[in-house]
Amino acid sequence: MNGFNRIRATLRHTLFSNDSSSSPTMARREDFPILNRHLSSYERFDLSTGGQGASSTSFHNINPLNTSSSHVPIIETTSDGVEFLPNNAKRTLRTIPGVFCPIALSMFSISLFMRMGFVVANAGVLQTLLQFGLCFIILFCTLLSVCALATNGAIEGGGVYHMISRALGPEFGGSIGVLFFFANVIGNGQSVAALVEAIVASFGPGSKANAFEDSHWWRILYGTFINIISLVTCLLGSSLFSMATFFIFILVSFVYLMVVVSFFVKSPLQVLIPKVNTYVYDQQASLYNKTDLIYGNYTGFSSATMRENTYANYTIDYTTGDTMDFATVFGVLFSSITGLLAGANMSEKRIENKFIMFQVPIFYLGELKRPSRSIPTGSVTALLFVFFILITEALLMAGTTSRFVLTNNYLFLQDINIWEPFVVIGIIAATFSACLSGLVGASRILEALAIDEIFGPLFHWIRGGTTHRGNPWAAVLFTFILVQLTLLIGSMNKIAPIVTIFFLLAYFAVNLSCLALDLASAPNFRPTFKYFSWHTALIGAVGSIIMCFIVSAAFASIAIGVLIGFICMLHLRDFPRASWGSISQALIFHQVRKYLLMLDPRKEHVKFWRPQMLLLVSNPRSSINLIDFVNDMKKGGLFILGHVKTGHMDVGSNDVCSQEYPYWVSLIDNMKIKAFVDMTLAPTIRDGVLQLMRLSGLGGLRPNTVILGFYDGATPEDKLRNRSFFKRRWLKSSTPINTLATPAFHQQETIQSGRMEGASTITLNSFNSSTAINGNDMYPIFNFGELRQENEEKELDAHSYVQIIKDALHLNKSVCLARNFHQLQKDEIEINRRKVFVDIWPVNFIFPETSTQFDVTCLYMLQLATILAMVKPWKTRATLRVFLCIDAINDNALRTQQHLDELLSQLRINAQTRMIAWENVTSLLNIAPTVTNDSAATIPVEQQASATTTTTAASTNSFVDINDVYVRGVNELIRQQCDNTSCLYLYLPRPPKDKTLSQRYIRVLDMLSNDLPPVMFVHGVSSVTCTQL
Repeated sequence: MNGFNRIRATLRHTLFSNDSSSSPTMARREDFPILNRHLSSYERFDLSTGGQGASSTSFHNINPLNTSSSHVPIIETTSDGVEFLPNNAKRTLRTIPGVFCPIALSMFSISLFMRMGFVVANAGVLQTLLQFGLCFIILFCTLLSVCALATNGAIEGGGVYHMISRALGPEFGGSIGVLFFFANVIGNGQSVAALVEAIVASFGPGSKANAFEDSHWWRILYGTFINIISLVTCLLGSSLFSMATFFIFILVSFVYLMVVVSFFVKSPLQVLIPKVNTYVYDQQASLYNKTDLIYGNYTGFSSATMRENTYANYTIDYTTGDTMDFATVFGVLFSSITGLLAGANMSEKRIENKFIMFQVPIFYLGELKRPSRSIPTGSVTALLFVFFILITEALLMAGTTSRFVLTNNYLFLQDINIWEPFVVIGIIAATFSACLSGLVGASRILEALAIDEIFGPLFHWIRGGTTHRGNPWAAVLFTFILVQLTLLIGSMNKIAPIVTIFFLLAYFAVNLSCLALDLASAPNFRPTFKYFSWHTALIGAVGSIIMCFIVSAAFASIAIGVLIGFICMLHLRDFPRASWGSISQALIFHQVRKYLLMLDPRKEHVKFWRPQMLLLVSNPRSSINLIDFVNDMKKGGLFILGHVKTGHMDVGSNDVCSQEYPYWVSLIDNMKIKAFVDMTLAPTIRDGVLQLMRLSGLGGLRPNTVILGFYDGATPEDKLRNRSFFKRRWLKSSTPINTLATPAFHQQETIQSGRMEGASTITLNSFNSSTAINGNDMYPIFNFGELRQENEEKELDAHSYVQIIKDALHLNKSVCLARNFHQLQKDEIEINRRKVFVDIWPVNFIFPETSTQFDVTCLYMLQLATILAMVKPWKTRATLRVFLCIDAINDNALRTQQHLDELLSQLRINAQTRMIAWENVTSLLNIAPTVTNDSAATIPVEQQASATTTTTAASTNSFVDINDVYVRGVNELIRQQCDNTSCLYLYLPRPPKDKTLSQRYIRVLDMLSNDLPPVMFVHGVSSVTCTQL
């Protein structure tokens, strides 16, 4: 017994290297341990001390009752309260037992002794080699992608699921993880069915033993018994399975060696066709006595036999009764060698700490000693080894065994072997090993999905069902139940196409992950495995998806449909634990950067003009309606929310813009608008707005229109708190957010009014003083400051407001002033489905003599209104109306209306036209303008239609003072036409050159828009539409 123990200890030391020197308290410090230790997101290295958190690390035993046990892991606690296990505490598996043997055994399991004859009999030697070539290309390209992912970072729980989810993000990773889980489950069921088939064929009816019955339910009973044995083995721990894998591999290799030797030493003989092949026995008309047995010929090496087996001859499969074809045979072959990812699934596992005293619930234990080295080396070696063995076996079979035997006895290797039980032992060992591998791999994937909370609390019971040694018994038990249901499908060949589809989609996802990472040119994607390129990933992905549809278009469509459904479902939920990043963001960045460089502002053309809006907002609480309206008016253009905070950046002080920025982003998300946020800190509001107008945007994406709220004395109304936000909260995780993990901007103190030196906003505080800023706040959009009260003074004076308008015009940007948009009731338009009007008044009321002349601003107003009418609900509920003021005495109203209709027709604008007589209003203008209007910037329709580039309009006359009676008359004229009007577009005159007229300018605009529906004053500076193609 002592000798046996010494031998066992020597083997364990050689294969698993579980010596005490790996303990962190006993190991010798090396110069740079960061170079040879597995990096985890929970570990921190201090190069100054050469250790891991050595400067402030304390050690605690996870089990204070047994401190002397070598099996008790030691937890290291850093100064930040983060706990982790030393990396080498449970990393015991090396390349051969941990990667090479599981992969080789999983790929050997069914194909080596049970299905090579089936493939050669139907496909022939040539098509068999072709199918092997296709399998090798797909598997080899996938293997290169797996090696690249495995050597680009730490592989944690779930193996391939971890690779895909950390590369593609939780939505794609979770969906493909579920797909891969079911692939392992169904593959495990196929292995069980294969083992049952081998047992029944070897010991069932017609055999020498005749010990087992053969029927559908008897086979399910045998499969259940085998499944239970696998369950018990896995519950004892994967380490037991890993230890046994190496010895099973040695056994299977020895059996295969005996098979090869038998091909050379065995003389020609008669091979019995088993009784389970009811098809051939029923079809033999020459047999009148049904108790007679049928035999086929084993010829030994023969050129005639090789010629017979060279070409394809697809026949009926006696296990299913179905006629075979290329796709079906490929599905059986590929499903038999899908053990490529078995090593990656065993790369690492996670367990949960059950001791409340440590407060950090998750840490990691590994199984592979060096995953980034073992996975590439072991996988490549195993793949080449398996394909060499299988191709050699196929050629030996084709040259020695008649097609009749290959077609009707899939286990003929027993009859031609030196000792028949050799093959039976090899089949049982290989298939049972595949059963264990599939059960362990599937349970690890399910455990990883549960720990990542991909499906919220749905799998919390999986996390709870884990032993103190990290064996996920709950996941193993659930997988066992699903495997049991898989056995109801039937024989191994019926399960094979499903297994092939699922694994091909999993391989497609692996290659897609690598392809996306490589194309995104992410700096942190630098795998140490150098034999990978995007070409191999593309070949693997395309080959996988093509063969997926060739095998079964119906199953492939269903699987892809389910996958897309999972992706859509997971896209609608939050992932509080999934801080992995998403490859989509890297790809978007890569493409956006590329196309931004291609977007040349010098090539702009008026035909492709679109509005690029910069909306200046002081407080979103009072601007919700306006933000929503501008979002409708942008028509696929750029939309930026600009905000200015006044103050100075003091040394050591926090950046108030970065603190408040997350609330603006949250506002955009909740409003479901497509906009960006741009904030700046400046000494004055005008300086800040000038910064935004100059610097907002990037490359060819820069604002061409600046929108401001109106400057009046009205008290702003809070529209934010009363607005309905339909935020998606289903499948939201119930896990409380740890305060240590709260983002930095949530850990700042609440900024009270007047308490931050050198920084204040335009008219509001940075945050609501009554709102606690913390990570658990479900409504961060309510963290904006309170609105200006009735008696509070504005921080922006009228002169600065007018100067901002002048600055925008000097920068060649169109200007819009929005007033009364707190009255806009867009929801009622959509809910009540009532018809409304959008009115355009293309008249410069400051210069009434130009009322029938269309300039750039008039065309700009028409363009904005037309864009608004192209968006729901305005598209179906709003009617455009264009009002033209005429002198009924001196002007020809009919001809003017005809010209206007013709212009709108040429501009493809569907609008009603109204001629309004206003000589009674113009008569109130009893003072002549101080400047004549001969040089007004009017653009005839012909000139507008022939414009080929964006032109800047000549400066129209600046604002001149006019009497209040006339302005009120114009206001009354407009109000009389505003029956059921939802919003209006009015002409915005240029600001006065005389600074003393700034207050008067605001006063005229105020009287002009008083008591009107929502008004958008517009002043354009460039051509925006044309009549030519």
